[in-house]
Amino acid sequence: MILLGWALVLLLLALWSGLVWAGTALLAVVLDKAGAMGAGDWSLPEPVAAWLPPWAAEWLAGTLENLTPQLQWLAGLLPSLSGGAVWVGWLVWGLGALALLAAGLAVHVGVALWRKSVASTRPSLVTP
Repeated sequence: MILLGWALVLLLLALWSGLVWAGTALLAVVLDKAGAMGAGDWSLPEPVAAWLPPWAAEWLAGTLENLTPQLQWLAGLLPSLSGGAVWVGWLVWGLGALALLAAGLAVHVGVALWRKSVASTRPSLVTP
């Protein structure tokens, strides 16, 4: 039972590692390409506008139009942050790995205490 718990923790750790690796790579690519967005890329997408009430779509489109210079400035800064995606990825992976190891330790201790309590409540088979 303890071995099964640790095998599950290792399986989850492998899955967690793959997810964080893929997320870090995706974030680095998105941040690296964010500076290439032009002025026309800041309009409200048609599918979003179709689901909003007309007054909300007009307000959101006007807000995006007013904020275009600030959004372009921010997008110009994003490629310089792509190197930080690796550090964020390692930090997130480390915190997740610690949480998984803590869960594995808790399962290990829980199973050991359960085995001990079951063994102490069994009647003795040896008669004096």
